[in-house]
Amino acid sequence: MSPKFPIHKIWVEIDATGRTCIVEIKVEQTNNKATYPPDGIKSVFIVKRENRPGGEDFEAVLLIDNHAPFGFHEHPKLPSDHEFRETVHASSWVDAWDIFEKRIEELLDET
Repeated sequence: MSPKFPIHKIWVEIDATGRTCIVEIKVEQTNNKATYPPDGIKSVFIVKRENRPGGEDFEAVLLIDNHAPFGFHEHPKLPSDHEFRETVHASSWVDAWDIFEKRIEELLDET
């Protein structure tokens, strides 16, 4: 059975240093396979973390998405360098979501 698009989930986690992290997943079907390879499904998996415990400023610290010309990729140098990308070896948004969940665990355990 195919999932019903769009998928949009948001939840809150607390990392090992006590900072709040907002986790957001957005997956939607488009008609543009050239921009959102391989099947036209746009996927954005992001974690924004507060700069200090109890603060109101959040910054992206984990981002996996897919778009041309990169396909599925991660931005591993966030928040300092949004333009740097590394390929994520995922053949679908489901695979990318699984990888994202593992990265969330790693991120939350960091001190």
